[in-house]
Amino acid sequence: MYADFGYMEEGKLGKPYDLKLMGRLWTYLRRYWFLMSVSLFFVLVMAALDLVIPYLTKEAIDRYIVTSAREVVLRGDRSPEERRLLQQFEKVLIPMKQEGRYLLPPDALRSMDRKESALFQKAGLLSENRYYLFMPRKPEEDALLKKYPSFFERSGPYCFIPFDRMKELEREDRLILRGGDIEGVLHLSLLIVFILAVHFGLNFVQVYTMEVAGQKMMHDLRMKAFSHLQNLPVSFFDRNPVGRLVTRLTNDIQNVHEMFTSVLINLFRDVILLIGIVIILLHLHREMALVSFSVIPLIFVITLFFSRRARDAFREIRFKIAQMNGFLQENFAGIKVVQLFRREKENSRRFEKINEAHYLANMRQITLYAFFVPLVEILSSGAIGLLIWYGGGRVIQEAISLGVLVAFLSYIRMFFQPIRDLSEKYNILQSAMASLERIFGLLDQDEKISRSRSPVRGKVKGNIEFQQVSFSYNGKDRVLNEVSFSVREGETIAIVGATGAGKTSLLSLFERFYELEEGKILLDGIDIRERDISDLRSQIGLVMQDTFLFAGDIEENIRLGDQRADGARVKEAARVVNADKFIQRLANQYQTRVGEGGEVLSAGQRQLLAFARALYANPKILILDEATSHVDPETDRFIQEGLTRLLKGRTAIVIAHRLSTIQYADRIVVLHKGRVREIGAHAELMAKKGLYYRLYQLQYGRS
Repeated sequence: MYADFGYMEEGKLGKPYDLKLMGRLWTYLRRYWFLMSVSLFFVLVMAALDLVIPYLTKEAIDRYIVTSAREVVLRGDRSPEERRLLQQFEKVLIPMKQEGRYLLPPDALRSMDRKESALFQKAGLLSENRYYLFMPRKPEEDALLKKYPSFFERSGPYCFIPFDRMKELEREDRLILRGGDIEGVLHLSLLIVFILAVHFGLNFVQVYTMEVAGQKMMHDLRMKAFSHLQNLPVSFFDRNPVGRLVTRLTNDIQNVHEMFTSVLINLFRDVILLIGIVIILLHLHREMALVSFSVIPLIFVITLFFSRRARDAFREIRFKIAQMNGFLQENFAGIKVVQLFRREKENSRRFEKINEAHYLANMRQITLYAFFVPLVEILSSGAIGLLIWYGGGRVIQEAISLGVLVAFLSYIRMFFQPIRDLSEKYNILQSAMASLERIFGLLDQDEKISRSRSPVRGKVKGNIEFQQVSFSYNGKDRVLNEVSFSVREGETIAIVGATGAGKTSLLSLFERFYELEEGKILLDGIDIRERDISDLRSQIGLVMQDTFLFAGDIEENIRLGDQRADGARVKEAARVVNADKFIQRLANQYQTRVGEGGEVLSAGQRQLLAFARALYANPKILILDEATSHVDPETDRFIQEGLTRLLKGRTAIVIAHRLSTIQYADRIVVLHKGRVREIGAHAELMAKKGLYYRLYQLQYGRS
């Protein structure tokens, strides 16, 4: 049953907002605080510019587009309330020819608070007559007064004309009359264009600085994770698939970068905008602002419902993706076995089930979004409709200006935009938080290989001693049990035994890929745990059963770890182990690209290169782990010829199932079920007729 393919953790998600994770992320961001400060400052400025544009639109409408002076009619029997209002506004009222009639200028009308406006309306002082008020300053305007003497009326420096008579003017004359308004609208339009240009420039700098900070943070975090992974013990990689670790250093860190550059900055901008919009709307008209905000509680409840359901849907989708990735990786990695055993139809059937589950999970998420996004749009449109109904009525009642209503509509659209984008931002934030959990979980993995505080370094002689060494991979079942033997300097020791006897495990402990549980391993009388790990491994040459070649050329793979381009030394190492024979036949010889894993070479050729690599490193200790298991008899003969020169002057530990390859070892250690059963030369062990003798007989079919 393909349940999780080792990717169960992909379905585990923590809190959608975890301040502890953000605090840990800050340790990687604080080096770039200046770039982030610049970016955040520009975000603040851009938010302010966004808030200014609707207000300028309001000013254009109220000051220049829809501007009129109102006629005030004062009766002879004035009430105390009328007299008080007249005293309050007598400095701004412009007397007309008719007794008891005045003009209230547009500026005075706009400056009234709601209480004063209500008192004028209640007292019935404002008539329905509207006039266009202006002060003639240009010869063209004086010419208009002479051309239409019956249309205009003077009062001191002011002239005014009824709005319903303006349409009787010729088109050119109307343009002259309202030239100041047209000029004012033009100035405000140019100011808006200038603001948009500044906004564009600030946005470019803000995005650039934030991306630089984000890319550098991502670079540092990836380097930290990569360095940490390289220092983890091999046991960690035994438990974790390579694909999962690659995902940590690629997709997960990219998710964090996307959150940092897309969500957090936009979230900060949205908060500034929302606060600014609330303040401006309350300043423009408190009652209309409260009407506009009436749908917010309902949106809050819907958003809370959505966020919880979206979290569950998002978790399920990630889990299904992990299942799909795991199945695909396993299927294609073992494609030869799949085709050999004719598993194509069965695997297609299993993949269809996984793919169907992934499809259904996505459809559940789509259904949720299909419900949330239109509902928010409906509520947004409802708020605008409510605003038009209420605000339009107030405009008709002249409690507010048309410019205020237009500004309200613009600000409300801006107010709902972040809510519309909530679903996308929530997805990014949730994904990034899950990625942060996994990245820091990876970084929290302890290095189980102990390191000495004052490690020993320096050249070694090659005297090795295993003292009562015991080890298990799972902490329960021991694969090595009180193993003890020694290897003298320059001696070749062979380790033999059945599969699972613990041969490779023993050498992995010596190379410090795993940590000892009991006992000691001494090198020149010093516990290997007291030695520097890098220095220890630099003096050990390892040739494994499955040789791994990197995606480079042959020369790079031979001088692995040595940055000096010593071609002569590379060729000499290849010649000694007889690898030069097949290299010379290649088109590009030592510069031939071997491809990832060395797929262009045969198994025997890869092992010859492994011998050349070991010889090039010139180690004092050589370990051969089934090093000739994949070679043909002719290649084996070449290797045996080179081994004599390779082992000369070196301490060697050889593991081999083919007993013919280790007959000439100085001593042979026989392991059985994790214990040392026999030690001696080939002739001695054959004479004992013990476990080694039986292995030899079984291998060569002798009774």
